[in-house]
Amino acid sequence: MKILIAGLVKNEQLIRLKQEGSKRGHEVEGSYTSELVIEAGNESFEPTLRGRPMAEYDLIYNWAVGKRRWEWYAAELFLKEKYATIIVNSKVVDPSYKLFLTPAMNYLKQYRQKLPFPKSVLIFSSKSIDSIIDKFKFPLIVKTSAGRQGRGVFKADSKEELVEKVSELQGTKQSVVIREFILNDGDIRVFCVGYRAIGAMRRIPKEGEFRSNISLGGKGEKFDLERYPKVKRLAEKVAKVTATEIAGVDIIIHKETGKSYILEVNPGPQFAGLEKYTKTNAALEIIKYFESLLV
Repeated sequence: MKILIAGLVKNEQLIRLKQEGSKRGHEVEGSYTSELVIEAGNESFEPTLRGRPMAEYDLIYNWAVGKRRWEWYAAELFLKEKYATIIVNSKVVDPSYKLFLTPAMNYLKQYRQKLPFPKSVLIFSSKSIDSIIDKFKFPLIVKTSAGRQGRGVFKADSKEELVEKVSELQGTKQSVVIREFILNDGDIRVFCVGYRAIGAMRRIPKEGEFRSNISLGGKGEKFDLERYPKVKRLAEKVAKVTATEIAGVDIIIHKETGKSYILEVNPGPQFAGLEKYTKTNAALEIIKYFESLLV
């Protein structure tokens, strides 16, 4: 099988996927999203990558296609329809999913399924703050809807700080999420492949930092899902509800009440930390899942 990982090039995770894929007889490549070219005319429509037709790939996994996602999704829809190319996560080329890949849609789905998540509002301008400020208590979490690896995430301890951060983030042209702060001892990253939790770690922020991302200096430790079956079921259910085949589900447990909340469902999750701290072979599980899709 020839596999393309879109949006992943010089990265430890691509190396691991290549290693595990090679062991099982597969060729794994990565690409920059900017390398996509779509040749279109009355007689043809042909997505290419580095001058080669993308039809040569059996499977394309969208790890992180970012702002170029709509062009990638159009190309992938064509490849799926004409060449039966497997696309992961498949929801990006599934018209029945009603494609709204935004936090708002995830919130709607979680609301419908009564899945617990922190009280949140989604706004586009600091001018909207006055209309929602009375519904929260400080501190608050402020983040851009397109943030990854803890980037674009802040904590506001006052209205003045909230206005400042929202004003800064609205310049990204993305929606801004304001979320209640949950008292915690770090969050839990549950890694799901094929809607099945394969491992989890508790991420602990470094001193003086509220964000627990490993990429920001946080530390990880194995989190035993067998001792916390409710956390496991919650992660698997929200991955399924949001149709995220490979998902890094971030869950936080309130330090005082013990209640679990879904923070995010990440469709292109980092797994280097998971492998390091839990010895879970996430790369192998991903490759095996890709294999199952060929059946």
